[in-house]
Amino acid sequence: MEITFEDKMSKRILITLLLATVLIIACSKTEENNSEKSVPVKIYKVKSESISQYVRATGVVKAEDDVILLSKIPERIVKIYVKPGDRVQKNQVLAEQKNDIYKQGLEIANSALKTAEVHFKTTLQDFERLSKLYSEKAISQQQYDQIKSAKETAEQAFNQAKSAYEQAKEQYDNSFVKAPFDGIVAAVYVEENQTINMGQPVLQILSPSKMKSKVYLTGTDIQQVKVGQKVSVKFPTITGETFYGRVEKINSAIDQMSKSLEVEILLLSSDSRIKSGMFGEFLIETKKIDDCIVVPENALLPQTEIKIDKETGLQKIFKKFYLFVLDNGRAKLKEVKTGIANNGQVEITSGLALGDSIIVVGQNIVKQDQKVNVIE
Repeated sequence: MEITFEDKMSKRILITLLLATVLIIACSKTEENNSEKSVPVKIYKVKSESISQYVRATGVVKAEDDVILLSKIPERIVKIYVKPGDRVQKNQVLAEQKNDIYKQGLEIANSALKTAEVHFKTTLQDFERLSKLYSEKAISQQQYDQIKSAKETAEQAFNQAKSAYEQAKEQYDNSFVKAPFDGIVAAVYVEENQTINMGQPVLQILSPSKMKSKVYLTGTDIQQVKVGQKVSVKFPTITGETFYGRVEKINSAIDQMSKSLEVEILLLSSDSRIKSGMFGEFLIETKKIDDCIVVPENALLPQTEIKIDKETGLQKIFKKFYLFVLDNGRAKLKEVKTGIANNGQVEITSGLALGDSIIVVGQNIVKQDQKVNVIE
């Protein structure tokens, strides 16, 4: 079969088109391979901040004045005058026990005291009058001795009556449960018409104006704590809020059993939600640095190096910290030195400058000198 000129031209055109297509695809792949991929990252711009170092401890907060009032006599509760949450004043009667017998005894003792007092005063007047006559030798020695003995007997009887009255009054007063100081009724443990024993709890009174806690520190923490240091307090039952206090007192002796030191913390924040007996976490500020470079701790890329001591042959472990800094759109790895750390933040003592932009998201996938795309 004879190939015409037109067929030859068609084949040439087809081959040319195929070659052009292959060339275009090859160029596209070359350009695609040569194009640099950028990694999306988020950055943090370094600025001057402050950071603190803390010693952490846990404990229970209690009112400085917190007492449970006990029954002093075994009698029935006649009346309760307060309820939990009531504010009370010092010496206010909070509850009353049956006291008819004690009241009667007090009245008898009071009557006996008045009688003894009158007799003593009369005898004392007679003694003073006869003593003057005796000094003038107007009466005999026997008469003087008689009146002196009568005066001493009357005085003794008066003192005994006074003591009996004070005892009767104390017994009567013990039938009234009184507030020992200004405060708040925390709890009532009895009910009206309930018969209780001597020494049984009746009420709990506390003063919320001063709340304290005793925490116990061991090891190196003891050496870092001093009186007057600031304390941040958090309560699990009051979420999302921080209260403040200070170190009020530090024991001078370490408990030999627990090897711990008792530290007393005074709560400065006044809040009705803080109740005596609540458990809290106490962060004692042992160091604070102002105007320093602070970065998020998760931006750091730690590396551990092991070196052999040539003299001893022992291994030494060194920990180094790196982070990526944004430089003309590219990631640059920098070694930094760290200081104190707290609550996800860490102080950088060298390796960074104010205004540097560090990568805080994407730092684990980016590579040295790689182009990055900063996203908000």
